[in-house]
Amino acid sequence: MDVPASPLPSDTFLSEFGTPTLLWRVLQSVEYTEPPQYFWWEVDMTGDLRWFTVQGVVPPHGGRHAWSGWTYNSNGQTPWEAAHVAAHAMLLNICQRFGDELTGGPAPSIPHADPAAAEWKQADGCALVRGQGERAESSSPAMSAMMVVLKLFSQREDTYAQMLVAVRQAQEMQP
Repeated sequence: MDVPASPLPSDTFLSEFGTPTLLWRVLQSVEYTEPPQYFWWEVDMTGDLRWFTVQGVVPPHGGRHAWSGWTYNSNGQTPWEAAHVAAHAMLLNICQRFGDELTGGPAPSIPHADPAAAEWKQADGCALVRGQGERAESSSPAMSAMMVVLKLFSQREDTYAQMLVAVRQAQEMQP
């Protein structure tokens, strides 16, 4: 399907609980009045899989000049899946850049480290003891729990991206 010149924005994903909802709650905790918008379109069929591109947009904050807005494009098998990925990326970036300002809402449970790069290892036989990386990058059990979820989410996102590349390469090799 051709990409529309100007897909309509939507806050559809804010009516279902998920990462877009968490992003909006964090933004509201710093007095955002305009919710993120999500634009999506079907980009192509890859084998039997449909793929969508979603663009998530967080507008600039009128009263905080450093909060100049975020835009992130992501892909997924459904608009909902791709919106989660976009919201996830923007949420992590906000928490990493402005973690000290985020004291209300769910923000204190969001890690300030990049889950894809964070190495949290426990000593052998000491799973209940927080390892050095976790102690350095997590301020609470809730943040540690969220890091586990975000690490899984990041790994799954990488798996989808690798699968998409492999399917496209296989299609290109077919006569």
